[in-house]
Amino acid sequence: MLNFTKIKRRFYYYGAFVFSKVVLFIPYKFSVGFLSKFFGILAYIVAIDGKNIAKKNIKHCFPQKTDIEIRKMIIKIFTNEAKNFFELAYFPKMDSKFLRDISTVENVDIIRTSLAKGRGILFLSAHTGNWEIGAASIASLGISLNVVAKKIYIDKLNDMLVKYRTIKNVKVILRDRSDTGIKLLRALKKGESIALLIDQDTNVPGVFVDFFGQKAWTPSGLAVMALKSKADILLVLDQRLDRYRHKTVIKGPLTIESSGDFNTDVKNLTQKASSMLEEHIKQYPSQWVWFHDRWKTRLKEENNK
Repeated sequence: MLNFTKIKRRFYYYGAFVFSKVVLFIPYKFSVGFLSKFFGILAYIVAIDGKNIAKKNIKHCFPQKTDIEIRKMIIKIFTNEAKNFFELAYFPKMDSKFLRDISTVENVDIIRTSLAKGRGILFLSAHTGNWEIGAASIASLGISLNVVAKKIYIDKLNDMLVKYRTIKNVKVILRDRSDTGIKLLRALKKGESIALLIDQDTNVPGVFVDFFGQKAWTPSGLAVMALKSKADILLVLDQRLDRYRHKTVIKGPLTIESSGDFNTDVKNLTQKASSMLEEHIKQYPSQWVWFHDRWKTRLKEENNK
């Protein structure tokens, strides 16, 4: 009896594998500049569910935008993601000089100052621009960087993604493993940095905070680790400047006044972090993944009342 789930997963993996090899034979600027626009428009046409979620989210967060403006914005969002795929597939040929040519890191001195404290760094990040380029750019500075990531359900595809990150000296700590917490603590004790993306509604411990005027379930691990370890939190976001160039935005460290209650401090710090992400997304709305159902947990709970 045919196992259609296994067949589908193999199809996804081999499709991604062939794509990753073919891209390396295509000029970088042609793939990122031209092909990505074609595939972005194609994704806009095909990905009906993602398009509808993006439209719903944008309408709520930017009620002043017309339907035409929203449609153009969604096409740009899908195009940005297509660029991300091409750029990631190009990682094997992207040496340090190439990376410096397409991406600059601002305010590096902030990172150096935090590292000098010897408690490690917690990087607050989000799915903006090309977050993989941002991580690679930080690691290219000789900074020991760990990223916390969810394991993709297709093992070979997950291994491929981990490999792309590791060839750029970015270490991957998969969440939801029995030793995840130990690895995170060990990294901070060694004075390393950890990047966490807290802009999505995922099945992890979290708190409800305000995000674009709505209560959003938000991972609280960043705040918990910061309060327990006393490591600095720095905002690190990738910003796409034009077709081919990026800038890694660095701000911080984030601070809050202690309320005397740990849980309250976790919520306050998570709120401050989310507000900083919101401010950046408002400035560059076409570079965020609006097709993620960001407020799904809140909506589920309301529907169950």
